[in-house]
Amino acid sequence: MMTPPRSPHSPFSFATPATPSAKAWLVTFSDLICLLLTFFVMLYAMSEPDPARYKALAAGVPGADPMQVGEQRAEAAFSAASLDRGKAIDLGYLGRVFESQMAANPELADMRIARIDGSLVLSMPSDLLFAPGDAALSAGGKRILFLMGGVAANIGNALDVVGHADASPAGARWTSNWELSLARAQSVADALREAGYLRDITLRGHGDGQSGGMVRAEARRVDLVVREHGDGS
Repeated sequence: MMTPPRSPHSPFSFATPATPSAKAWLVTFSDLICLLLTFFVMLYAMSEPDPARYKALAAGVPGADPMQVGEQRAEAAFSAASLDRGKAIDLGYLGRVFESQMAANPELADMRIARIDGSLVLSMPSDLLFAPGDAALSAGGKRILFLMGGVAANIGNALDVVGHADASPAGARWTSNWELSLARAQSVADALREAGYLRDITLRGHGDGQSGGMVRAEARRVDLVVREHGDGS
């Protein structure tokens, strides 16, 4: 005996089960959520990290070394640009990357950065890099050039390394301050190559010819000059 169909107004009626076609909108909705998530991940990856937040994070992780934050930040900041190292990087952006390195590493605090004649000039006092009258990098100087070279290795811009000295005697090892300043420029260029910058580097030594009215600490320096263009290699 067949059971008669229930009236649609019966209190015992049930909703019609959902069909697969009724759930098709979930596929489109899931795709949309995935695309939005990917978009925001890309935005975060391309943003420049905040050194204070990274230091605070490193300090809260057992075994973490806050001094390594600067090295990690250079790699993170160039997560997009390092895909094509043959291209020259915008100097405004590059200046902010170097500034973040300087802020994150105390040993770089005495460096100076400036835009001069369409170039980015990073001035490193010789006292940070060399012993008096010497052209061999000190341990601290090697550390500084390692940090700076970590950024330089990721750019295609042409580089000049310019040595400067003051008017004080160069010492018995050198016939002139010009020779000393050029030898120091050579040591800095060699350190940059060891850090990964494999393009041509132009070397110049100015001796005490451009010290002008500078105090000795400013006159004794090595300048890293980053050009707007590539080196053509």
